[in-house]
Amino acid sequence: MSEFNEKQGMTRAEVFAELVSRGADRAVVEFSGGNDEGGPDSITLFAGQREVSDLSTWPTGARSAKEQAEDRLADALSEPVFNEYHTFAGDFDVTGEVIWRVQGASVMMIKDERAEYEHSEELV
Repeated sequence: MSEFNEKQGMTRAEVFAELVSRGADRAVVEFSGGNDEGGPDSITLFAGQREVSDLSTWPTGARSAKEQAEDRLADALSEPVFNEYHTFAGDFDVTGEVIWRVQGASVMMIKDERAEYEHSEELV
């Protein structure tokens, strides 16, 4: 996995093991951004078609040990988004999702990125 998760203490294998321990067969991280802002919009764990739980994408305030563990998992699941877009700087808009599948231990990003900005100058 990347340096970010290693600093957080979660390897890719630990992320998949945590999903299994929570009864999930996949995690879906929906994200959006562009023009200097963005990040995960939602993180949902699934077992088949059933929603197992939602994780907080932007924790605030004092957090219990359980909430800190969820924050750590949410950070690890969101990492591919920040690896791809960092600070979301640039003239573009993107929406998409990252899908973590336990079976096969795969991570896939699906995205729709658009840069439809007109730049014009009036000449006098």
